[in-house]
Amino acid sequence: MKATVAIVRTEESGIEAAVRKAVDLAGGLKEKVTSESRVLVKPNLFRPEPSGTGIITDCRVTEAIVKVVLELKPKSVIIGEGSAAGYDFGSSYSTEEAFRVSGTAEAARRLGVELRNLNRDAFEEVRVNKHYVMNKVRVAKIALESDVIISVPVLKTHSKTLVTLGLKNMKGVLPGAEKRKTHRLGLDKAIADLNSVIKPSYVLIDALKGMQGLWEYPRDSVELGLIIAGAEPVAVDTVGTYLMGFDPKQVMHLQYFAAREGTRVELSQVEIVGESLEANRQSFRSGFAVFKERYPQVHFVEGESACTGCTGELLGALAAIKGYKGADALKGLTVVFGNANADEVEATDKTVVLGKCAKSVVGLGKFVRGCPPMCDDIIQVICYTSGLDSDFVISSRNRDRQRNWEETKALLEK
Repeated sequence: MKATVAIVRTEESGIEAAVRKAVDLAGGLKEKVTSESRVLVKPNLFRPEPSGTGIITDCRVTEAIVKVVLELKPKSVIIGEGSAAGYDFGSSYSTEEAFRVSGTAEAARRLGVELRNLNRDAFEEVRVNKHYVMNKVRVAKIALESDVIISVPVLKTHSKTLVTLGLKNMKGVLPGAEKRKTHRLGLDKAIADLNSVIKPSYVLIDALKGMQGLWEYPRDSVELGLIIAGAEPVAVDTVGTYLMGFDPKQVMHLQYFAAREGTRVELSQVEIVGESLEANRQSFRSGFAVFKERYPQVHFVEGESACTGCTGELLGALAAIKGYKGADALKGLTVVFGNANADEVEATDKTVVLGKCAKSVVGLGKFVRGCPPMCDDIIQVICYTSGLDSDFVISSRNRDRQRNWEETKALLEK
């Protein structure tokens, strides 16, 4: 049976009316939310930003879905989020400040519902069965105790995972430093592991204004005026990814989680109601596409199968080498990933071949194994081909990661 996903335009009816219509078209919430339900509404407030930018979930969308839930008279409703914990890019942020700046705190006050900072909530360690990379994970206790979790992401790209939608938004239920572990172990597989123990019951995407590229406001904002809703997170994220102009099969956390759920990342498995998907499809620029422009000295050869597995790890590797050895250290480098054809690849002393998909051209350069190959392994091979000290790059990056963490981790408690 196909999963139903609704796409609704706001137009003159307003945001709340669009949210209500989208939820109704997608089958409603009455079967999920009962008088005994403890409901957690989880927006994406990864850092303090005002609503309407496309960087975080608009508080008007959060308020609208909470109103819908409250009308079903559940046992409790909590708006919960745990803002980002800094790793390679950016610092840690105050969740309380994110609530305030976004307008979510004021919306919660009007509705009389509790706000919960999941970074400082009590947590439980949960075992992950048949895990990819995380055999256990700490999760905010309130999330584990919730009967219904509504993930309310904003429609946007992500430099390492291509998109961040309903599944990736669940990272907010990880307390503090636990978020950093997902980057260290491999982000896409860790997202799939997390959702196997705490997947959302419903996904409502704020597509009023999306965000492309590397989230430079206002240049990267994209006006859409849409709300997307559905009960199956794989289906909703598939639609959201396609709406941005990307191939959902390139999003590896979607692929990994779908495989675990016994479903497929295909639009043929989705019944779309409301607005036309094709008529509203955009051409968002990916974070990786913008990133590549900042590395003109590197020649990238991408096969059609290139996915977030390789690009996410490569991004971190190149940023580290450039940061600690300078851009000139990468001059003349060729990086091959995906199922590239041999006639596209020039074999040189500085050709590096990444991952399982590129095994057919492994003889044309230094090969980095893995699916995906990990960041540190890529650093080591690129440094080897370029005559650089990989130990220096990795240790310097680790030192700065730790310093950034120590300088900003206190914000997670605020």
